[in-house]
Amino acid sequence: MVICLWLLVVLLLQLNQVACGDNAYSFTSEELKAYKQEVKELFYFGFDSYLEHGYPYDEVRPISCVPKKRNFEDPDDRVTNDILGNFTITLIDSLTTIAILQDRPLFLKAVQLVEETFPDEDFNVDCTVQVFETTIRVIGSLLSSHLYATDPTKAVYLEDEYDGSLLRLAQNMADRLLPAYLTKSGLPVPRRNIKRMANLPDISDSSALENNVAAMASPMFEFTILSYLTGDAKYEKVTRYAFDKTWSLRTNLDLLPMSFHPENLTPYTPMSGVGASIDSFFEYALKGAVLFDDSELMDIWNMAYESLKTNCKNDWFFANVMAETGQLFVPWIDSLSAFFPGLQVLAGDLDDAVANHLIYLKIWNTFGSIPERWNFNPMDSSPLFSPDGSAPFSLSTILPLEWYPLRPEFFESTYFVYRATKDPFYLNIGVHLLNDLKQRFKSNCGFAGFQNVITGEMQDRMETFVLSETLKYLYLLFDEENELHDSASDVIFSTEAHPMWLSQEVRSNYKRNHKFMDSLYFSHLENCQRKDKELQAEVNTLSQRIVGFAKSIFQQDQPDKEVAGVIPEYQINAEIPGTCSMKPRHVIDNEYWYSPMLSNFNRLFEIDTRFAATLIKPLHMHNSSAIELEPQFYNRWSNPQYSMCQIIPTTEAFELLFDLPGFHQSIPSILDNEVITFETFGGRSRLIVEKLKIYQTDYYGDFITASIFHNISRQDICSNACDTTASLYSPTYLYRVVAVNGRTVPRHGKVQIKKHNLMPILNNTREATITLGDMGINDLSQLMIKCTPIINLVLV
Repeated sequence: MVICLWLLVVLLLQLNQVACGDNAYSFTSEELKAYKQEVKELFYFGFDSYLEHGYPYDEVRPISCVPKKRNFEDPDDRVTNDILGNFTITLIDSLTTIAILQDRPLFLKAVQLVEETFPDEDFNVDCTVQVFETTIRVIGSLLSSHLYATDPTKAVYLEDEYDGSLLRLAQNMADRLLPAYLTKSGLPVPRRNIKRMANLPDISDSSALENNVAAMASPMFEFTILSYLTGDAKYEKVTRYAFDKTWSLRTNLDLLPMSFHPENLTPYTPMSGVGASIDSFFEYALKGAVLFDDSELMDIWNMAYESLKTNCKNDWFFANVMAETGQLFVPWIDSLSAFFPGLQVLAGDLDDAVANHLIYLKIWNTFGSIPERWNFNPMDSSPLFSPDGSAPFSLSTILPLEWYPLRPEFFESTYFVYRATKDPFYLNIGVHLLNDLKQRFKSNCGFAGFQNVITGEMQDRMETFVLSETLKYLYLLFDEENELHDSASDVIFSTEAHPMWLSQEVRSNYKRNHKFMDSLYFSHLENCQRKDKELQAEVNTLSQRIVGFAKSIFQQDQPDKEVAGVIPEYQINAEIPGTCSMKPRHVIDNEYWYSPMLSNFNRLFEIDTRFAATLIKPLHMHNSSAIELEPQFYNRWSNPQYSMCQIIPTTEAFELLFDLPGFHQSIPSILDNEVITFETFGGRSRLIVEKLKIYQTDYYGDFITASIFHNISRQDICSNACDTTASLYSPTYLYRVVAVNGRTVPRHGKVQIKKHNLMPILNNTREATITLGDMGINDLSQLMIKCTPIINLVLV
């Protein structure tokens, strides 16, 4: 009987292999076309379901198959009413996905349906909607679809069958939203009744008291494109003023608080990061710089990104910090921050994009989604153990916001990182995301996300971004031949994944012929600019001389074995210090290419151990396995000769913060001999310093031996404070810098700071804070903390 059962299992496995094909996970062109076709069919299913069960309302409920309408009975239902304006938003937001599918007949049909829905080309609807969401979903899609319909190089070009109606609709909506900017400050209120075109914003309304940074600044992108296409400069000028004004509200650290009162400019949320409420500001600073060839926007991006890396950068993600101090504010990251690796690809910071993307893969592995918020260190906000001592953290503590409405950000960054690396590692992720959509999220009339990631309860809502973004990025991941991937294509995706481009003819015409065609907005901007000059905008200068210590958010206590989770087997590799070899599952023929992530990225499983206490699977996910260890993929693409994993460090680490007068050098020079040199060291600098003790494993996975304690000097050349210490005993630990301003120091690297930056302060203890008094420099020119050298931080 046992033998028969065993034979049955073998037979089933063989049948499964036949069904999957011997070439599964080879990612041949035929295989990619099959995946692409599956995604296309999923889109058609969702779009057809909307047309049958949702249109002409805004959304369709995927489980109950009825329309989801605007909540007219409760105007304060902002979750629903901010987005659902009773103007068929799913139809409009889906147009560009149809264009990317290169389905011209359906694109023409959908455009004509929009025209039939709005025969007067007018959004004359009595409803209050969020300006930002309506801009990115409605105006953005209409503009992009207009570009597709009028571009002869595109597959869905409509020729004489289209007369520009989508552009006129976009302009009509923009005219209805633009009065939101008629505040005393020039910053928009968050919501606007689009029927009352002439009314000024009601700043006394409680819903207008707070607006977030993304909403105040980001409409600049779509509105500027509208100006290019219409020749009317008012859209660009009004929204660009708001973008620049928002940036002027940054702190001395070049960090923006996440929300403000739009008129008196009082900050409401002191937190800064890269996720919800602020994400699109960074996105459009960089994307606007590229699309509009705007050096000022590029300067803003460079300053903002440098500050994020200096103040928010963790090993694996960007944390939420206090905008004024740069200190950790909350120990969670949100699902919208998963877009950031894709933006880093556009910025050219590919190494960091690859590492940053990995944390979201591990979150998906654990929860089958990216929960709205994931608490990476609940110890900062809850007891370590439950009352009965049975579990380290509850899932409700780990996931303070537990839903996942099929947001696209992880799909988005997976697509962009793949386009930059061409590593099949990301195609494998795409295959699993595709299977999850088919098996977990596909419902009766669309796609239902998680209402509760912990219990597996599904949400009876399909937001417009599912068809507009989530499926679009997944389709493009598999579509190597898409016209957007042509090397000559100069396309930038909006934050709602609408492709945007400006022909040279459009650019030239706008520069020659643009006009400011509205005296009301012209006078308004003049008044705002005059007030700015009178108030004399604050100059961002750092006057404090502070050296501070902060408990590192990177160092985690090693979890107990009971909560360590399942990670791949590994064994110590004696030939390569600091690494362990993953046990290969089989020998791969040399004819295959290898996945760089599987074969060369030796920290692939560090996250699993470091965050094991908070990467705890819900019950409904217990039978799932890690995407990167899918057997067919792993067997085909891993290289057993080179696949290594780095040993988890056991050293302690802390932050060393410098706030000094002078100019901040954003990108220090890195020499061939792995020396990082700071010519200037003004402004905020953040160093991650590890404490080295013998017999521990360091940050790089190396075993610490007594050799590092040879030739150590503790004699302070600036004072006699260390004389007694240096003469009485040898140090039991040393310090080493492992990261500077979010950049990892190479394994044997050294950090050099020009002496003129620190010596005046170290020599003048009367100017120093108490902490500065603990600093010194030895006769090897190494900086010291309480008479203990930082062995790779040298003054030259």
